[in-house]
Amino acid sequence: MQPILSKAPFRVAVLSAVTAAGFLFAMTSVQAQTTPKAEAPKADAAKPPAPGAELKAPVIAVIDVQKIMQESSASKGITKSFETLRDSYQKEISALEDKLRKNEDELRKQQTVLSPEALANKRRDFEKQVAEVQKTVQNRKRALETGLNEAMAVVHKTMVEVVADISRERGANLVLARQQFVLVDTQLDVTDTVMERVNKKLPQVALNVPKQ
Repeated sequence: MQPILSKAPFRVAVLSAVTAAGFLFAMTSVQAQTTPKAEAPKADAAKPPAPGAELKAPVIAVIDVQKIMQESSASKGITKSFETLRDSYQKEISALEDKLRKNEDELRKQQTVLSPEALANKRRDFEKQVAEVQKTVQNRKRALETGLNEAMAVVHKTMVEVVADISRERGANLVLARQQFVLVDTQLDVTDTVMERVNKKLPQVALNVPKQ
């Protein structure tokens, strides 16, 4: 006779993979921040050049967006908070998985003593428990991703504001991302100045993840 619980081990095993993949995906979203749009001084934006007028020569500034988003004080703090919370969730999920495995083992032991109807009921209860744990994993993943993206968006917004200030000070009318080029004149690179001002303006950002 084919064991009634033959598919259960597979579902519990898959649960671990789903958990790890979910939290890994949330962490990698830190790298997916968009490059800020270059901002010209407001006065120039408000007064477009008259027809036939000569365009201003480009005054360029370059910024390493990825470095700011990864190494600024606020970003490091967000990453640390994320990892702490992720590890906490992982321990919680691991405990739930262990409980599922124990319930599965108990069901296997009862296969020979329970009636088919009773065993079927037990099986349905077990499948419900698995589904609930999977739902918990997805909820945790979604909450972490949302909290992470919102916190990093604050860093990104502050960085854009600082870049706009520096471009006005320098008279820059074109701001480019460092990742687009192989070589850049250090005089054009404003990354260190941006980093210093972002750290001063935004030393930390709270990672707000609602309880599930």
